Amino acid sequence: MTLSRTSAFALLIAAMLSSLDARLGSQSMTVTTTGGAVRVQAPGFHFIAGQPLARLKDGLAVRVELEMRVIAGPGAAAAAAHSRQTFVLSYDLWEERFAATVSGSASRSVSHLTAAAAEAWCIQQLTVPVSGMGALRSQPFWIRLESRILNGKSDGREDEGLTLRGIIDTLSRRQAGEKTSHSAEAGPFRVQQ
Repeated sequence: MTLSRTSAFALLIAAMLSSLDARLGSQSMTVTTTGGAVRVQAPGFHFIAGQPLARLKDGLAVRVELEMRVIAGPGAAAAAAHSRQTFVLSYDLWEERFAATVSGSASRSVSHLTAAAAEAWCIQQLTVPVSGMGALRSQPFWIRLESRILNGKSDGREDEGLTLRGIIDTLSRRQAGEKTSHSAEAGPFRVQQ
């Protein structure tokens, strides 16, 4: 059975449109300006999936670094402002719910969340002060979200010697070809006065 040129062209267009629709839907973002800070909601931006999700369900903690960049346009290299935070994610095997903790001195945490709610909470912790946006305070801007799964130990100690946790961490590390970072861009947005 052969397809006519018209049918083949129609199938190609349909495939391209469905692919575009899937990418736009998965990367939709909204921006709010409250209390002098820019915040992002990105319900289609997922980082609790694949191997990190499998590690969590195996009872291991996963460290993820999230970054929000305010940029002048799509694909711009330089950021006018940015916010970066590291989170430690865990999974309660009995309740089948996730917990997230902000790493660092101003530690905050939340628990008993679905994967989507844990991702949303982490993204909401990223804020950029409007005062730090320079010229983009009064111009259209884009947002780039990036996530990166971090290797290594979650407690920051470099040398623990031979321990059961160290052996488990070594044996459960990602395989070489696994994608450990994700990014999405959206815009243009404007600071809401």
